[in-house]
Amino acid sequence: MQIRTYKHWTTKEDFKLITLRDKGKKYREIANIMERSPLSVEKRYRKIKYLNMYDAVSQ
Repeated sequence: MQIRTYKHWTTKEDFKLITLRDKGKKYREIANIMERSPLSVEKRYRKIKYLNMYDAVSQ
């Protein structure tokens, strides 16, 4: 049985994720590179985009 553990995202990892998506990489490819699950990568990317959109609107 595999034990799931949450691994916190660093600012450096966030920038790497954004850079890889901007280069056209798919979530699965990014997950392999960053040693995370594709779902974790997708959720984090969407959260970053949402927060950036929220910050832009609230200013």
